[in-house]
Amino acid sequence: MTVYLPKNSRFWAYDFQYKRQRYHGSTGVETRRKAEEVERRIRQQAALGTLDDGSGMTWDQAAGRWWAEVGQHRASAYQLEHRLAIATRLIGPNTPISQITTRVIARAIEKRRGETFTRHADTKEHKAKRHVLSNATVNADVMRPIRRVLFRARDVWEVHGLPVVDYKALVLKEPETEIRLYSAEQQAAWSAECDPTARFVLRLLLTYGLRFGETFIPPDAFIPDAPGGPVLAINKRKRGALYLPLRADDAREIAARAGRAKAAGLPSILFETAGRDARGADQLVEVSKSGMAVRLRSAARRAGLTQPRLIHGTRHHVGTVTLAETGDIRMVQTLLGHADIKSTLRYSHALDSGLRAQLESRNSPGAPEPDAVFSPPKQRRAKPRK
Repeated sequence: MTVYLPKNSRFWAYDFQYKRQRYHGSTGVETRRKAEEVERRIRQQAALGTLDDGSGMTWDQAAGRWWAEVGQHRASAYQLEHRLAIATRLIGPNTPISQITTRVIARAIEKRRGETFTRHADTKEHKAKRHVLSNATVNADVMRPIRRVLFRARDVWEVHGLPVVDYKALVLKEPETEIRLYSAEQQAAWSAECDPTARFVLRLLLTYGLRFGETFIPPDAFIPDAPGGPVLAINKRKRGALYLPLRADDAREIAARAGRAKAAGLPSILFETAGRDARGADQLVEVSKSGMAVRLRSAARRAGLTQPRLIHGTRHHVGTVTLAETGDIRMVQTLLGHADIKSTLRYSHALDSGLRAQLESRNSPGAPEPDAVFSPPKQRRAKPRK
């Protein structure tokens, strides 16, 4: 049997040749014995010729083949594998892809919409609160992986007889992305309520538009002697490494933090002191992501900021401000690490300065003088009829 466990997967894979044709993919199982049973069944199908044109290919076989050819090579491989597993559970691993219709996918979407999740594990005292899944999560977990696999089956593997699926009708409506801007007063108030470590994180968020998790910078990600000046090497999820230029004041603090974190063997430059050790040296402890998020939200609440998703809103703030100041949408795409320019176009409203100037230049009839003091007009009453 030619089964093996890939490096970046928990599922065993098969890989064999029959009559000079290669058959390979994920078995969808996590033990060697079960993987050998799956491979034996696929060998029998290959011998009978039911796999030659894909007519007898099941969803599990198609998903495994897509994973072997495409999914495992992407930067988001772990997330893709998780979503393929969800789609497989909802569609059914043995469902032939020739029977996956619009109705079948719609039923899988409804199943996923009925599921919930928790952010914390249950305890003896109380059960964790269950949350419903957003439409965006359902689309990403069900409709998109199914579409990717079936498109490749049709266009690359040349599988014939696949049903025509109305994907447009299946997509659940997602809320429009909220564009957030923080005034100078709001930024100052938020920063004033932060402790020193949280203030440093907030400065990174409001300056460079980093995702919250990206502020937990590994010491080796700081490159002080790069051409042009110090940079951070940040691994963007879909674009690979981004070398982010640093302001001089930020570079000095990051350099100091990186040096101490590396000496202490800490994985991140975000740390604090927790007293002194037996030798009288500072004892450094790493700051957790959940703890830092709570500190930033609490500081924002004390500063009077009550909008939802405050931390991620800093990313939208940086995108909008940078585009308004530079007018260079490609620069904003690079800064934020967007793989698709469409994601950056959401900030195009920042380019309305030309429209604003054109509107200001118009002669608006009845407009008050610039220095006129506003006073509310007297209510007009209809004259009573005689």
